[in-house]
Amino acid sequence: MEKTRIADYLFKRIKESGVDCTFGIPGDFILPLYAAQAKLGLKTVVMTHEPSVGYAADAYARLKGLGIAMVTYGAGGLNMINPIGLAYAEESPVIVLSGSPETRYRSQKPQLHHCVKSFNTQYNVFAEVTESQTILTNPVTAQEDIDRIFDTTQKHSRPGYIEIPRDMVNYEIAVTERAPASVESPSPAVHEAIVDIIERLKNAQKPVMFVGVEIRRFHLKDKVIALAEALNIPVVTSILGKASFPETHPNFIGNYFGQFGNPKVREYVESSDCIISLGTVLTEMETAGYTAKLETENLIQSTAREVTVGYHTYRGVDLRSLVNELLSRATSKVKPTMRYTIPSIPVEDIYPPAGTKELTVAGMIEDLNGVMGEQYSVVSDVGDCLYAGMSLKTDIFIAPGYYSSMGFGVPAGIGAQIANPKRRSIILVGDGGFQMTGMEISTAAKLGLNPIVIVFNNASYAMLRFIDQKRDYYDLPRWDYSAIAKAVGGKGVQATTRADFQKALRDAEKSDGLFLIDAVISEDDISPTLRRLTDHFGAKVKASIS
Repeated sequence: MEKTRIADYLFKRIKESGVDCTFGIPGDFILPLYAAQAKLGLKTVVMTHEPSVGYAADAYARLKGLGIAMVTYGAGGLNMINPIGLAYAEESPVIVLSGSPETRYRSQKPQLHHCVKSFNTQYNVFAEVTESQTILTNPVTAQEDIDRIFDTTQKHSRPGYIEIPRDMVNYEIAVTERAPASVESPSPAVHEAIVDIIERLKNAQKPVMFVGVEIRRFHLKDKVIALAEALNIPVVTSILGKASFPETHPNFIGNYFGQFGNPKVREYVESSDCIISLGTVLTEMETAGYTAKLETENLIQSTAREVTVGYHTYRGVDLRSLVNELLSRATSKVKPTMRYTIPSIPVEDIYPPAGTKELTVAGMIEDLNGVMGEQYSVVSDVGDCLYAGMSLKTDIFIAPGYYSSMGFGVPAGIGAQIANPKRRSIILVGDGGFQMTGMEISTAAKLGLNPIVIVFNNASYAMLRFIDQKRDYYDLPRWDYSAIAKAVGGKGVQATTRADFQKALRDAEKSDGLFLIDAVISEDDISPTLRRLTDHFGAKVKASIS
């Protein structure tokens, strides 16, 4: 049994998890932890605002398997609730480290600065948006508590919360050797579920695999590719699961987004007699506002915690066990009747209006697809940039496609590029999202990162305006975004025509630093996907408020 400081043990666990930096903003209650981190040679990427810390740590976690956000108590921690709520909703493994007042104060009235109602208020709030939580007030259980948060966060791919009083950071504790992680035996129900699924596959004439984001979260992408190849089954992905299956793979036939996506993909999926949904949680966003027509009798749905085959649910059958067993059965006992054919479904044509020189969303999609490759990661905010991004040919796509929190794009693009420095971030962000967190481009410039930021500048909250109608509270001022980029040490250009955008994109590719393209588009121009979506929901909204 050895002795070590709580901080040293905590950062040892962080390093063992493959994390090479944390994200945060220093503040008084967490300064001792920052000092301890510096002594151990681990650096913090200091952002400009706590929400950006959460978004950046989230994107980093989606690529690396764990992200760490370090903030002070109260004013810092409570500023992180929304991005951690996003991480919980979208199953991203982020651990929040928050400093807090000394243990000796906790028997008194909470009359210190940054306190709200009680000393436990912040802990109680985070308990609603994290999978596991602890306050390290007991040195006897500190190691166990830290291990529990790390293990739970990584097992369930959902956030954890560790609060550290200032006088506990350097407290010396006795550390015992951790027992090897136990390998959980698959639930006996997995074998019954597999028999059920195999039988359906044998009888299927037109099956399709529907791949969701949990395949990425639980590191099953390679196995799902192998399964698709073994069965030679066509594959579609969901909006949140975009790039969970390679879009260049011959088995890939498109993104399925109910009645708002490619009509030919929709027709194929909804006429399938066996839909194998792997890691797709059928939320309102994943089902395109519940417009997806996935008949229960034809649906096999496997998520992190259960499998449903038709009307029969197998509880306790986890996604990893099911994919492993299904792959084993498909590769060792595949029969000719279980080898299918891949339909030829052309990519939806998205052409800019003929004869126009103005810049359009369709034109930007076409031009961006002309430069896409393995040197880029695509990170998107919400709004039309997200729906435009669904049409991009990329194998890394990061977006808040379910929780839909504005302001995600720019800080998440920074987190993604730090997680994978070999790939340059292409950040798609609306002017509304940029006005929330866009000043994080200064962080990119400070760090010497070279993202390409494309601002969809239509002077409005366009999605809301198209769902509802033109109202003055949807209007946004047209900032000089290119000037902002220059002001923080990057390059910026404004594009008002298709030719302007094409030149800007060529210049951005050649640049070695932050490059922002202020893409000025008409207030009335939106992507085909968003057009279909707003036409549908707009009719409902207008009926409800008329």
